[in-house]
Amino acid sequence: MSKRKTTINNAHISWDCEGKFNFTTGFGATKAESVIANYAALIAPVILYFFSWQYLGWSWVQIIVAALLTLDMIGGVLTNSLGSMKRYLHTEQSLEVSWLGKLVGSKFLFPAVHFQLFAVPLCFDIAWSYAFFWYGLMMAAIIVLHWLPMYLHRPVALLVVMLSIILSTLVPSPVGLAWLAPIFIIKLVLSHGVREEPYRPTLAD
Repeated sequence: MSKRKTTINNAHISWDCEGKFNFTTGFGATKAESVIANYAALIAPVILYFFSWQYLGWSWVQIIVAALLTLDMIGGVLTNSLGSMKRYLHTEQSLEVSWLGKLVGSKFLFPAVHFQLFAVPLCFDIAWSYAFFWYGLMMAAIIVLHWLPMYLHRPVALLVVMLSIILSTLVPSPVGLAWLAPIFIIKLVLSHGVREEPYRPTLAD
């Protein structure tokens, strides 16, 4: 058995990155992981439209932008939290991947290129300070997170997440999208930034 495979407390862990890198699932995704990564987020904009957005008087452009942002944020949280993606994000293997794969695996560059929140003041009634504030908070949290020892990463990331939820009720947020910024923080600080063990159903698959 590979040194990168083990079973601890009946949990099967495999750090082996085998096969081809996938942008949404990393390496070695199970069928269930692939379904979660590629389809689970689709339900969110549907729910938001029928229970919220259709009553806000938005244009179709605003609805489309909101739907795309929702898919990106929620899909990103799910994708980055998969065992198959954690396997890649925190691997010690030397892997041949495309420039896109290298970008996804970067601790700092991947979060830094996430400018999606700047589409919010461009399309909705909110000041530009909204995007600058949340982007700055995210990058500051990422820098602090990777400066700290690993055993503190998860609780500190969760602290940042909880503070972001509280702040989203205290600072101005766009109507219908008040939840967007905290999920932005979850996606990049907690889901992408924190190392988790890449579990498998069995070590044989």
